[in-house]
Amino acid sequence: MLQYSIQVIVFQFLFWLVYEISLKRTTFFAYNRWYLLLSFSLSLILPLLKFDLFYDVVSPERLSAFRAQQILDKTAPETTKEASRNSIISKQIFINWWVVTYVIGVVISAMFLSLKLFKLKSLFTQNLKSTEDQFRIIELPQTKAAFTFFKTIFLGSELSALERDQILVHEKVHAKQLHSLDLLIFEIFKVIFWFNPLVYVYQSKIAMIHEYLADTESVKKTSKSNYFQHLLNASFGSEDLIFSSQFLNNSSLKKRIKMIQKKQSRSLAKLQYLFAIPLTFAMLVFVANVSANTIQNKVSEASATSAENKSDKKITAENNENQPVDFPFAVVDQVPLFKGCEELSEAEQKNCTSEKINEFVNNRFNEGIKGDFDSAIRVVVQFRINSSGKVEAARARAILAGNNREVIEAAAVKAAEALPQLIPGEHNSEKVNVIYSLPITLSE
Repeated sequence: MLQYSIQVIVFQFLFWLVYEISLKRTTFFAYNRWYLLLSFSLSLILPLLKFDLFYDVVSPERLSAFRAQQILDKTAPETTKEASRNSIISKQIFINWWVVTYVIGVVISAMFLSLKLFKLKSLFTQNLKSTEDQFRIIELPQTKAAFTFFKTIFLGSELSALERDQILVHEKVHAKQLHSLDLLIFEIFKVIFWFNPLVYVYQSKIAMIHEYLADTESVKKTSKSNYFQHLLNASFGSEDLIFSSQFLNNSSLKKRIKMIQKKQSRSLAKLQYLFAIPLTFAMLVFVANVSANTIQNKVSEASATSAENKSDKKITAENNENQPVDFPFAVVDQVPLFKGCEELSEAEQKNCTSEKINEFVNNRFNEGIKGDFDSAIRVVVQFRINSSGKVEAARARAILAGNNREVIEAAAVKAAEALPQLIPGEHNSEKVNVIYSLPITLSE
């Protein structure tokens, strides 16, 4: 969660930087609106994407072994789980204060949003209503407030007829273009990502673009000088509803007048939006590399832990000499070889052995299963290829197999034990035991 949040904030900052440097001063308000909405959405999605690039960084057999080991570890026998449970009970309960802080922030932010919605609801129910075209007009007594929420326009009762007509043109633009939807979406994200300052920045920027869009349409129906005079003379109040489009915000007044006076940007300036393409591609590469490195680190840690644990377990033979220790298939110098693979190159040997083991075990497993079983059942089998090349100590675990679990697991173990003798693996020029983990599937 922390890594995801950091990536989201960084990506949003970079997209916002492009907007501030290149796009902010253009008069392509509709394009700018969609740029902010899409860049904000992309920042949330990109860190969640997965790529096949992982398989170029982490070999398939390493990733397969890591995943298989995870399943076997998670589905250990109940006796092992019971012992672990007893040891956990004796420890103090650990409280993740980061999670607690996040939840408290979400609750507080949700309360503020609820208060705004409640206040808006009271405006809907307690005031006079009328209809004009497809819009609902609600009159607010004893105020000059003016703002919009979706297809509803709120107008103060103290507005003059001229002011009312001018403001109505402006607010209808907000209503038609669903500007309230944009702001409401950001309000929701302010609850989820209350700690992210970029959410507040994006909402502020897009609210300003909404005003530019409405101003642009309004001045088409009156002279610019009259519109400026009307803005300068207005002293409208505004409800504290951030997700509603408000006619007048004194802090933005100067920017709005300046933008109305500005000449239309040249069409060639639209090429600036292309800056987002290489930026997005760079983010994709970054996410792919981070995810691949994470997987590789986990595999390395799992392999190192397995090797460390296995190095403490030695088998004493009849001559009292220690047998070789166990090594994971993914890290051994020379993997065990299926007969027929020894003439190939080192990389091809590993792939050849993996393919032949997978094919042999899967075929024997499907032949050994009798009855109508769900082909979606997942089975993981793990076994040792000892220093003589023989398969031993096979164990299996079936996932979501229900009452058929024992039958399926037995068939998987039997299929693994039927493997022919292999050429043993080597590590540091010595023959060693090699642990192999294999996910297998039922065929229809």
